[in-house]
Amino acid sequence: MVKDDLVFSWFKPEQQRYSETTLLSCSEALRSMALHGALIGAAANPVKARHYYLGSRAELRTFPVEATDSEVFQCVGRLDGIDRSNLFPIYRVSGVCLTDKGERYAELEGALLVLTEEEFVGFKGADASGPLVGPRGQPSPYADPLRPMTLEWMEPGRMLRASLPGLPREDFAGHFDIRPLCPLTLLAANACSLVGHFPGYGRFWISRCTLSCKDVAAPGQSQRLTCVFDGAGRFMVTVEGEEGQRLARFKLEAMPA
Repeated sequence: MVKDDLVFSWFKPEQQRYSETTLLSCSEALRSMALHGALIGAAANPVKARHYYLGSRAELRTFPVEATDSEVFQCVGRLDGIDRSNLFPIYRVSGVCLTDKGERYAELEGALLVLTEEEFVGFKGADASGPLVGPRGQPSPYADPLRPMTLEWMEPGRMLRASLPGLPREDFAGHFDIRPLCPLTLLAANACSLVGHFPGYGRFWISRCTLSCKDVAAPGQSQRLTCVFDGAGRFMVTVEGEEGQRLARFKLEAMPA
């Protein structure tokens, strides 16, 4: 719903509620508010045709709330401005997420790279296999995005490295059908889960997540995640592709639950 310069949306959680936040997992909060950001961009875009809204950066902040049984959340947000990269416009958006009791649960500020379908294909290429539809009855990757990873301590208690094998195309179903790309939900969920391996953080709460994206993996491409703990509740997770190129970086502020 659009009213004046505000965009309203509602969503129900899909994921199991992990220990990393009070109500939603950090990855689901990012996903839901990123989708809301795309709605803001679509509402503000003067060209009413199909566009692709690719997240380039985001800062998510979550807050403790009294409600513990919210089943529906509301997002309210607006377009803050439009910048221009060398090639494509960048929409700056912001919004808040509220519980069904009206409590402010999360805030997000982000930026979206906006491309037409032609520009998207020119940028990422098209998938010759055509649109991907997940097999009937297959669990949604958004409901349980955690995947097995091989872990190796580079510096015990300070630096942890994880190998995420190439994810199957079924995990990408419905996510940019013209060129399936790794959903942010899967990447963020596995990145945030690394915090739980550090001493004292078996259960934890993430109060802030700052994300910057340079690129994303395609189906079957492995990823390497390196998590560094600075000893003051701050973690940085760097995500690299199988050829060593940086894909994304997460800066997390966490506290033991």
